[in-house]
Order: sequence, then C-alpha cells, then structure tokens
Amino acid sequence: MMRVSGNNFTEKVYAYYQQNQLGKDTRGITWQGMLSQVSEGFISSPENPALQILSDYQAWKAQQPPRQLPGSQGATEENKAYLRAHFSGKLDLFQRLDAADTMVEMGILSRDQMLESLGLGDFQLRCIRMDGPAIVCNGPVGRDQRFDPWTNFFSTAPMMRANTLGQLLDVLDSGLKFFSKKDSAAEEVRAVLSQLTMRVPA
Repeated sequence: MMRVSGNNFTEKVYAYYQQNQLGKDTRGITWQGMLSQVSEGFISSPENPALQILSDYQAWKAQQPPRQLPGSQGATEENKAYLRAHFSGKLDLFQRLDAADTMVEMGILSRDQMLESLGLGDFQLRCIRMDGPAIVCNGPVGRDQRFDPWTNFFSTAPMMRANTLGQLLDVLDSGLKFFSKKDSAAEEVRAVLSQLTMRVPA
C-alpha cells in the first residue's frame, strides 16, 4: 500500500480505497462527507481521477522547496545522478508524478507521453496485475458510485505499480512500447529510457 500523508481529495479517496481492500467497514464514509474534509489542494474534478490527481499534484508541488535541475537535456550522466539522488526508495503518489514530471523538464520524454504511460491520459491505459491481489473490493453495497472510477484507477492504473524509480522507468517504458506501434517518437524515447534503466535499481 502507498503511503498517505496529506489532506487533499486524492489522498483521502486513496485512504478509503485502502480501507476497502483491508476489509474495513466503510459504510459511514460518504462522498459529500469526504469533500467537506478536504483541507489541501483544490476540488476541481472529483469525479475524474486523472484530472483531480493532477490538480492535487500541482498544489502539492507548489508547496515543495525550490530545486535546481541540471542544465543538460536528455539522459545525461548529471540528469541520471539527479534522478537517483532525489527519487530514491519508496515513492508516494505525488513523488511518482514528480519524478516523471522531472523527466519531462529534462527533455527525456514529453508531457503527453508521461500522462498516457502513467494512465492519466485520454487512452486510460490500465494494467492486468500478475503480482497483486486477485480481488479488488469496490466498497459496501449502497456506496456512492462516484467512488468506483477511483477504485478502478488505484487498482489498475500503471502509475500505481511504480513504487520505486526503477519501477517507474519500467512503467514508462511499457506505456511507450504500447504507443510506439503508431508513434516513432515513442520508440526513440524508449531508447533514452533504457539508458536510465541500466543505472537505476528497482
């Protein structure tokens, strides 16, 4: 399970999802009640996980200390070193996005490629998890159906498999492989990512 530390809508819905997967009684949790408890971020698109997650990520990022990226573009040695140093260990949801977003700033991949590969784009890529639980709990009978797209995202979106930088690179590579069938640029980016993957432990 991913670490949850904030009071934005995304992390509150994830906490609800976690409780359901643990078999906890969530009948007392309501959609409106959750909306009223949000004290961080902005409630922009609560019924659309991708848009709301990106909104909460931007609010989270605005609160982070300023940073100085290396001056080079692409999979350079200094960019590899920066990624390894700043995104080591287990990554929470927004750290995963931040790592991928940093790669966009470094010119390693485009924003559209990042969003699509992580499951946040128009194609809504989803994974069949061979290494995870075979059962996903949507919640109790009578729950508000607006929670269901979030359960689908948290249980199957590619970015939910990216617990570490190495796994994130694998997820990005898998997404780009899917699009490389019709986009030659995606195949070129995969070649660049492979340079990073060789140096980043899973």
